Amino acid sequence: MDLPRILAIGKFLPSDLDVSVSASNRKIDPAVEGQLEALWEAKMKKAAEEGRICYNGMSYRLNALKEQDGRIHLDFGTFEYKVRDGLLAIPEYFQLTEEYYRKGCYTGATVKTSDDHYLMVELSGKSMNENKTDLLGGIMETTIDLRMGSDVFKSLHAELEEEGSISQADIAGAYLRALILGEKTNVQFYFEVVLKTSLGEVLQKFKDNSDEDVKSLVAFSRENYLLHLRNHAADSKRSVAELLSI
Repeated sequence: MDLPRILAIGKFLPSDLDVSVSASNRKIDPAVEGQLEALWEAKMKKAAEEGRICYNGMSYRLNALKEQDGRIHLDFGTFEYKVRDGLLAIPEYFQLTEEYYRKGCYTGATVKTSDDHYLMVELSGKSMNENKTDLLGGIMETTIDLRMGSDVFKSLHAELEEEGSISQADIAGAYLRALILGEKTNVQFYFEVVLKTSLGEVLQKFKDNSDEDVKSLVAFSRENYLLHLRNHAADSKRSVAELLSI
């Protein structure tokens, strides 16, 4: 696997995105997929024993991407979380070629306050996410009906609200900076967001946040933010640091 790999890069607005949803075109290996149910049951049992959050649901995957004349044409499919997560626990999966890849979609954002602080979330450890800190963002779930480019941005807005109590009214500007196929074969929709609000105002609103997955918001200077990303365990965060350094 030659990953991570940038699939598209630019400063894309909602009007630059064409969106469709089709049946998933992910190729399936029966020997690999046949292991998923047992793995999911084991994961659910472990989560229950540890008092952590683990649930199944539907999310989007990237079927196809075509970039032309400054626009991105995106076709999405859907699949279950238990498939999306379970494949990572099967060594044989990583020997398969790209047509078998998960390509599960998720949002991640560099969020800068009006007074030049860069925000990340400190995770509570209650979910199955193994990172201690992460970008604001999350899995692109089918609770948002993807019909147009603005719906891709809605997936981000929903996560900013849920994780950081940051509303759309708090945003001065945002664009989709890149799509990155990561080392674990998911696709990150990476956004850069500038807020109208200061760090103090953001933290004041966050006091009422009820997301069990998030313990706190962490603020960095630009220099320390880049350093933290470069030293992060997740390859997707190191890719973000590279993009911000361009």
